Amino acid sequence: MKKNNVYLCGPIEGLTPEQQTKWRNDATFYLRLNDITTLDPCRRTNFALDSSAFAAKRIFKSDLQDISYSTVILANLCDSLPGRKWGSIAEIAHAHTQNKIIIVVMDEGQFMHPFISCYATEVHFSLNSAINAVKEYYL
Repeated sequence: MKKNNVYLCGPIEGLTPEQQTKWRNDATFYLRLNDITTLDPCRRTNFALDSSAFAAKRIFKSDLQDISYSTVILANLCDSLPGRKWGSIAEIAHAHTQNKIIIVVMDEGQFMHPFISCYATEVHFSLNSAINAVKEYYL
């Protein structure tokens, strides 16, 4: 797998399939217009629906592989998007240790934890602005 992808980091746990995928589908559509490929963790089986003993570990390791195959991490941490986001924060920390470019989108006025302000390469307050920032790294 090539390593020039954008990993779509954001909440999954506690969300409906539509909430999980709408922003990811929008980002994928606009980035593909610029020949930028995305890796969407929602493409895999949801561990909540898979009761096998190793489902959660399989997804965890697969997500870390996706991060390693990516140049940029687009992380949706908006408070308006429900979900726990614990996995997203762990993915951001992991991406930071690999010196990945981390573009975070948050709601304007949302509390920004110092770890996020330090881990993020850039923070944007709309998905469109964040997508445009991602594109800049591929020019």
